[in-house]
Amino acid sequence: MAASLLSHVVSDLCIGKPPARVLPPSTPVAAALAALRTGDDPFVFVVDADEALRQSRGKKIAAGCVVVKVSVADVLCYVCGDADNLSDPAAALGRPVSALAAAVHAGGGDHHGAALRVDSHTSLLDAIDALLSNDAQTLLVPLHAHAARSRKHHHVHVSGCSPANPAAATDYCVLTREDIVRHLFSYSISLFAPVAARTVASLGLVRRDVHAVHADDDALDAIPLLRRSIADGTAVAVVADDDALVGEICPGVLGSCDIESASAAFAALSAGDVMTYIDCSLSPPEFLLRSIRAQLKGRGMDAMADLMDAADDAASSLPLSPSSSSSASSDEDSPFGRARRARRSSSGSFRWRSTKDVAACHAGSSLVAVMAQALAHRVGYVWVVDEVSGALTGVVSFADVLAVLREHLRAGDTQMN
Repeated sequence: MAASLLSHVVSDLCIGKPPARVLPPSTPVAAALAALRTGDDPFVFVVDADEALRQSRGKKIAAGCVVVKVSVADVLCYVCGDADNLSDPAAALGRPVSALAAAVHAGGGDHHGAALRVDSHTSLLDAIDALLSNDAQTLLVPLHAHAARSRKHHHVHVSGCSPANPAAATDYCVLTREDIVRHLFSYSISLFAPVAARTVASLGLVRRDVHAVHADDDALDAIPLLRRSIADGTAVAVVADDDALVGEICPGVLGSCDIESASAAFAALSAGDVMTYIDCSLSPPEFLLRSIRAQLKGRGMDAMADLMDAADDAASSLPLSPSSSSSASSDEDSPFGRARRARRSSSGSFRWRSTKDVAACHAGSSLVAVMAQALAHRVGYVWVVDEVSGALTGVVSFADVLAVLREHLRAGDTQMN
């Protein structure tokens, strides 16, 4: 059975996955945001100018090429993490997505947001090595020609987004660390005995350098931490005065939020209040919206308040049950289209859940129990809390788990050879 697993290639994991959305660098940020709202995956990909030129000539993304992954949380960090963007968020959303991609790279190090292109016949172990050695979270895998053709009718066009090469937009699927861990554990847990039964502490998987803010801290203080959490595939923990874990700000859950109003909430509220906003973002109470507007006006952020009002007006004008395809199409063409509508779930997306519904374990929890929690919550990490006090003590991430599983599989491969 181990030999069978070692023979798997990355294309085996792509069956049934939606195609990736690859955008040229000239795409406006607002149009990229619209693509995120209407797409099947919680991220889109941006190629650099040289790669866009290659695609315009009908060439595929080169093997080993690093493409920048962009999510709704990245857009939020872009708007809220820069003073100029905070003072004029509408102008920030009108800039080319290449500016956002540059901010993504600058905010989290050389590999932040990196998605690595690999060949479809790359072995599973080599794919894991590529993720770990390049500190990447995702792989772009070319689809076979017949698979790409069969998926073309699922491709969603968004006004303002035109791929450098139409074929390239549906030519790749995305594999994440979660996809690979899920595949390994679903294939046969017994392959990883006795490692899977050991505690995460004994395996050295508990990282102490967590990204955390106190509930009373300004939410803007969480933006640099949110950028770093996106880079390492975790989240920002929200703790009480006694360091007890009370919730989190998860990049994936932000994908269900209206980014214009969410940016306003981060600019106006505390981290704890932002958690409340995220939980009710599909239908926020009027008192909370009034509080956000008052705080923005008091801080001289009139442009942010205006953007929030424009998004609210667009959301309130959307029909609850679109009566025609033309009305649905016009919603998606607007930068504010589909505001406050829940994203559809896909094999690679996060489902909506409360900011207080966190995956947590103890240092003495077994690896298999921790991974079961992470996969059930569709996150790439599990918080570690003290068994008595509930204080946050660390985090277990998929990147470190993959390193442990890879060594176990490599050792088995060496023994078989």
